[in-house]
Amino acid sequence: MIESVSSSDRYIYHYTKPETVIDFILPNGNLRFSPFRETNDPKESKEWFFEYGSNEGRDFAKYNAAELSAWLSSALKNSAQLLCFSGDKDGLSGNHLQDIFSRGFCKPRMWAQYASNHTGICLVFDKVRFTQEVESQLGAGGQILKGNVEYYDQGIARRLFDHREQEFMINLDHLEKVGKSKYVADHLYTHYRRLFFEKMSDWKDENEWRYLVHTQDSEPKYVEYRSSLVGIMFGENTRDDVIEKVMAITKWRGLRYMGLKWRNSSPWYDYGNLRYLGMSPKPK
Repeated sequence: MIESVSSSDRYIYHYTKPETVIDFILPNGNLRFSPFRETNDPKESKEWFFEYGSNEGRDFAKYNAAELSAWLSSALKNSAQLLCFSGDKDGLSGNHLQDIFSRGFCKPRMWAQYASNHTGICLVFDKVRFTQEVESQLGAGGQILKGNVEYYDQGIARRLFDHREQEFMINLDHLEKVGKSKYVADHLYTHYRRLFFEKMSDWKDENEWRYLVHTQDSEPKYVEYRSSLVGIMFGENTRDDVIEKVMAITKWRGLRYMGLKWRNSSPWYDYGNLRYLGMSPKPK
């Protein structure tokens, strides 16, 4: 989890508030997918506006542009639920002294924004195992999409005849052939990278990895993380009582614990804290 890690694809990291991890995540043994509309990025939370077009001479007068756009925006957003993580940056050397600034659990802005100003928790997951859990538990109830978020500053002017930039274009020909329900799924799977896995470059330091569940069921989705949770990182300001509660709840899971401390503007591991030595024993 910390030492001798040279693969940037080995772990993913989930920052959270202390009350959330103590009251829900650890006792329940699962993580909750959030509605796409609840993200803190206006690109994702605000309504999208769609143009429409046809290559087959469809009658545009049949459609109300504002209503058609509002329909597809709501349909796409309402069918999407997300679970978001940070990842390690590429190029890890395996030397934890050199790599600390590239690790997904050492992002000061993430600690401040998502983990209650460094008082929360960063959960460390084995990426392969967690992906298997997501796909095995939720794959039957909806389509699972996953991947790194790409960071790109997209201007408001689009090249309408470039098929790679038609995520905000409704194809009336296909809509009339397959109907609204099928069209939503087809549009999502055709353009999901640009719609759901692209953010402005200002977010790039999050180095985000996300899972998206496409489902017509509005009930929140949960995934049991089981053996994929491998470690817990505590923040600079995580209270002692929170640390003790978290370690007590997880004492039989075989986890690696560690804290981050800042000294002279530099982060480092709290190796001097004896309670983090070793790993919690797994049950026999």
